[in-house]
Amino acid sequence: MPLLDRYILTRFLGIFFGTLLAFMVLFLVVDVVENMDNYIDADMPRRAILAYYYYTLPWFLSIGLPMATLLATFFSMGMLHKRNEISAMKASGFSVRRIGASLLVSGVLISIGSFFLDDLLVSEGLRRKADLQSQYMARQYRRTHKVKRQNIFLQQSPNEVLAIDRYDHRIQEARGVYLQRYEDGALRERIDFARLRWDPEAGQWRGTDFAFRRFPAGTDSMVWISLGSDTLISLALRPLDLTRMSVTPEEMRYGELREFVSRLINNGIDPTRWEVNMHFKVAFAATSFIMVLFGLPLSVGRPKSSLTFGAGMSIFVIFGYYVVIKMGQSFGIKGVLPPLVSVWLPNLIFLGLGFYLLIRLRS
Repeated sequence: MPLLDRYILTRFLGIFFGTLLAFMVLFLVVDVVENMDNYIDADMPRRAILAYYYYTLPWFLSIGLPMATLLATFFSMGMLHKRNEISAMKASGFSVRRIGASLLVSGVLISIGSFFLDDLLVSEGLRRKADLQSQYMARQYRRTHKVKRQNIFLQQSPNEVLAIDRYDHRIQEARGVYLQRYEDGALRERIDFARLRWDPEAGQWRGTDFAFRRFPAGTDSMVWISLGSDTLISLALRPLDLTRMSVTPEEMRYGELREFVSRLINNGIDPTRWEVNMHFKVAFAATSFIMVLFGLPLSVGRPKSSLTFGAGMSIFVIFGYYVVIKMGQSFGIKGVLPPLVSVWLPNLIFLGLGFYLLIRLRS
């Protein structure tokens, strides 16, 4: 690696990791203060609280990456500019775009890393975090989640009620399943399953460790019909229906979302909300590169004494970007824009502005 790039990257990475750590500590402190009452009210064990933040840290890291990238770009290049080092580099025959090339490459690499961070760690962490919320903070979980993964109650038909203790969409398995059939408002049959798992070849649910009981009309007695370890059962409910209730798009990996969207389309179900979030995972990962693209002209394109102004502009840019990309996501979910366009249009706008500022910059 050329000496120039090593020199610039050393300063960039030092500020980048320091700023990223500061953001994560800030997010952690704010979240602890905000939720402390909930932990106390729920009598949440210390081990569970530590596990809660262990699973939350990847998400803090993900949302802190773009902000740390922008500020590291601005301050590393801004300090070089203020100390006339940029002028010395220009005098040696390097253009501003060449000076910033290593940072642009770093922005691309950080964006790629951000995607895999979200795909491998953030999604799983949010899933585990939601499990802890549902276990210890049920009220908060119901307030922040419109989906259910535990204690699911459904009415299959006017005479059938289905209860599920827990559903795992990854293996398409329900645990603790109770099917009750009624006649004239009275319970007549009940089937209990320890597990129900979807059998794609049979197109039915395969139940294990089941008990079938019948309650004859006109009596208070119960009749055991059968006990068994394995059987197939037809239900109106399909894995797609349970998945839509048991998990949020943010808790699914990109490959899971893509496969799920394909299944929704094949079954004639509107996939808009899930498709928007699928494209959003890739679009949001590109944020770090966009921040580098904005940070370069902001840091070296202003007078040397305007570091404070540039820092303020940096904060304005990143929060403005977050607002625009969230608006685009909302437009996509509501059907105003196609899913792909809704999340990538803000990126294209900011990319265009960033390249325009970089081209206009005196080299």
